[in-house]
Amino acid sequence: MEVVQILQGIISLILILGLSPLFVGLVNKQKAIYTGRAGASILQPYYELKKLMKKETINANSSSFISTIAPLINLIAVAAAAAMLPISFARPLISFEGDIILFAYMLGLARFFQVLAAMDIGSSFEGMGAAREATFAVFAEPIFFFTIGSIAFISGFTSIYDIYHSIRLDNISFVVFIIVCSISVFILAVTECSRMPVDDPNTHLELTMIHEVMILDNSGIDLFLYQYSSYIKLFIYVILEASFFYPFAVQSYTLGIIIFVVVIIILSAALAAVETVTSRFKMKNIPHYLLFATAIGILNLLIYTFTK
Repeated sequence: MEVVQILQGIISLILILGLSPLFVGLVNKQKAIYTGRAGASILQPYYELKKLMKKETINANSSSFISTIAPLINLIAVAAAAAMLPISFARPLISFEGDIILFAYMLGLARFFQVLAAMDIGSSFEGMGAAREATFAVFAEPIFFFTIGSIAFISGFTSIYDIYHSIRLDNISFVVFIIVCSISVFILAVTECSRMPVDDPNTHLELTMIHEVMILDNSGIDLFLYQYSSYIKLFIYVILEASFFYPFAVQSYTLGIIIFVVVIIILSAALAAVETVTSRFKMKNIPHYLLFATAIGILNLLIYTFTK
């Protein structure tokens, strides 16, 4: 049985790593359709990653070994976080009581090394992006713990797999929590992955960028690792969001998979719509936006307190 679970976990991780660029391509395709353009193929992110792998890697003269190891550590940390996510009803590759904390800080470790590498270059632009990333992380982390943590508190589990598989449709409290958490996690996703309205992933204006400005001096395989990590990270948050819904069909494996896939497609359409109709917030307004998401997570705990 343990061998089967390990194989299921490995397959789940491979699916996440393999399909994350496809999700980004799907979002970009829908953004193009919304604006009346044909747009690139949904496979375009794969083509871009393949092109980056063939390019030469050039490091800045002012950089140290930090800039060399940071892209790889970034990818490994994000992949480790992905290995803790449940796909369908299979137990993930990494699953134990308290893995919710490890999950959060694997993503934090990836952010830390990316910020460190940006500062290592010695560029004022990249230092500016690193400062913004570190500042907004202070507001983003409480969103995760108040949102996913509230479900953990209610369910009594501290493993991501057990938390999500404790959700039941026959409990009206869970339905309310899911709706509230979905809003909060969506805001967290666009923030952590530097999407609109927090950041514009397609901009090339250094003064307005957060994520993209931190990797301006990277090329070749280093840029490949950063880009691939960003695709995986976005897909991780999408799976966190989608996982709120598929436990409703726990009695039917097939129906659960269908709901899971449909929710992911709906989330891609919602993300594309948000990025199409909204403009980037002013930097001073982003903390207010994140505090709103934190307040939603706190609301979950208040709902539980007064309905218990």
